[in-house]
Amino acid sequence: MKKTSLFLMMVMCAAMSFAQHYGILVNGKTYFAAEYKGKDSMTGQYDEYLAHVKVKSGDTFTLYNAEAKEAWVVDLDQYTVAGFSRSGNKYTTTNTGCYDCYIKLKYGEDQLYIGNGSNCGDGEDVDDIYLGAVPAQCEGVLMQAFYNESYDSKSPGVSEYGDTKWKTLTPQAAEIGAYFDYVWLPPSANGDGAGYHPKQYSNQNSNWGTRAELEALIAALHANNCKVVADIVINHCAGWTSWCDFPEMDFGEYGKFYPDASYICKNDEVNAEWNKPTADNPGSGACWGTATGNFDDGENWDGARDWAHDMPKVQEMFIAYLKWMRNVMKYDGFRYDKGDGFNNWHHHNYNKNARPEIAFMECYAGTDEIQNRINGAQGDLMGLDFDLKWHVFNSFAGWDYSRGRGDCLMSRGNGKHSVTFIESHDWFLRPDNENEFGGRGNSMKPELKARLMQANAFLLSMPGVPCVFYPHWKKYKEDLKPMIIARKWAGVHSESEVKDEYSTATGYQATVVGKYGWLILCLGDKANKQGFQGFTLAASNYSTREGHNESFEIWVNSTKEKPVPTGIDKVPSDQVPSTKVLRDGKLYIMYNGTMYNVQGNRVK
Repeated sequence: MKKTSLFLMMVMCAAMSFAQHYGILVNGKTYFAAEYKGKDSMTGQYDEYLAHVKVKSGDTFTLYNAEAKEAWVVDLDQYTVAGFSRSGNKYTTTNTGCYDCYIKLKYGEDQLYIGNGSNCGDGEDVDDIYLGAVPAQCEGVLMQAFYNESYDSKSPGVSEYGDTKWKTLTPQAAEIGAYFDYVWLPPSANGDGAGYHPKQYSNQNSNWGTRAELEALIAALHANNCKVVADIVINHCAGWTSWCDFPEMDFGEYGKFYPDASYICKNDEVNAEWNKPTADNPGSGACWGTATGNFDDGENWDGARDWAHDMPKVQEMFIAYLKWMRNVMKYDGFRYDKGDGFNNWHHHNYNKNARPEIAFMECYAGTDEIQNRINGAQGDLMGLDFDLKWHVFNSFAGWDYSRGRGDCLMSRGNGKHSVTFIESHDWFLRPDNENEFGGRGNSMKPELKARLMQANAFLLSMPGVPCVFYPHWKKYKEDLKPMIIARKWAGVHSESEVKDEYSTATGYQATVVGKYGWLILCLGDKANKQGFQGFTLAASNYSTREGHNESFEIWVNSTKEKPVPTGIDKVPSDQVPSTKVLRDGKLYIMYNGTMYNVQGNRVK
């Protein structure tokens, strides 16, 4: 990765109880980070070489904890070379040159060293440490910005919720960016239908729109501080004109590829005996028996050809594709379709090469299997939390809160790896699936709104990274906005602690610990407007039907007696304190006349 900025590091002793990753924000963007590894048992001193780097004059930076997403300032050590000035909470480099950066921690004192580099070279290629695709304590809220066949004007939902083509979503970027941190788009590679049977990965003209329209949408979302997640379908593909012919895959500087049947698993159904052409059955025609790739190292998908990921040439092609998606198409993260379709080690391999900021998979399975697959990816992967979806489907839609948070990734204390959701394109308006919230075709009926809002209140109050479904947002955005604001105001994140305080068939109550305060969720008969000392009612709805209480309340701590500060709050006592500001439904930090988001990045 090319870089031309100064890279620094600093470690705070109070945070040394577990591995931390540190780096800097350069001109408001996160750059180099490294891992704290412990102290020398002989000397009692922490000493770690960081990097040999080239800097350019005028770079501004703050020190950064990538694990906690906190930035702070510290006086440079007396041994630091000249060429760095400090103004407010930033340092500025005044001399272009090459430097060696170290940290040393000794006897409880943090010491940062910057020394003259002995050999400059080009100074741009820095082999930084890969932090992974699972953000720690993630405060982000995700939107799935499509639904079943929502590219098609004939889809049964388009008349009510509108289509979700690229050119339709682009004008919504400002409003979406005001509430959401990530947007998950459907497969953008050229392919059949919605794109889940891709044909040519390097061709980004699809039923959702043209490549130019897609690039305009991604740019618009980025301009509104929203990151974009690509739906990655690399377990399988469709043939170009037959079962086994494939077009050129041109990924520019990352390479051209000409896949053929030798890239396809030898146990794919294209080779199956029942597919052998006969006089009565054309089967797979001339393609029969031609797939010669390694055996499938995951679950087969019999609707298309399965790539043989356990082959170097297949891995090389998809590393090139994913790098191209990150660096040319400008996607920020990946959602992997059919995450059980190949050995999950490949997910880590692809992630560490393409370096998405967030990556999660679809694995239509129970929590144990999802967790095992995450482990197989060396923890470098999140999973859609299917058991939470079924819990909400079976409990909340039926007025039963006795199971509390249920049994899922999130409730087992692994919210860091959990993408929580209620609905998706796989069930909504699907004529072949009964598992839509409230039953097939029922979720958006007026009489089910109160329970659907209860479910979303639960989703947006709990750990994990919550994924809001586009039709819910489109129809009920004024109900959802206060829930999202409440989550961000309290600083609820993917790893937040939850205390389940009350759980019966008729009601549920829990307190959730955020970075900036606390959130109390009340469902059913626990939502009774009684209030909590020091808390403000941030979102609510009161409804009863058929003898059931369909109400909910979200209370947020407003006294801030013990808030967990943002990184920008960490300023010396003699400097101007920061203040928290709500703008367009998002939480920001105003410091010394400059606006920052909660990760410490300057807002334009």
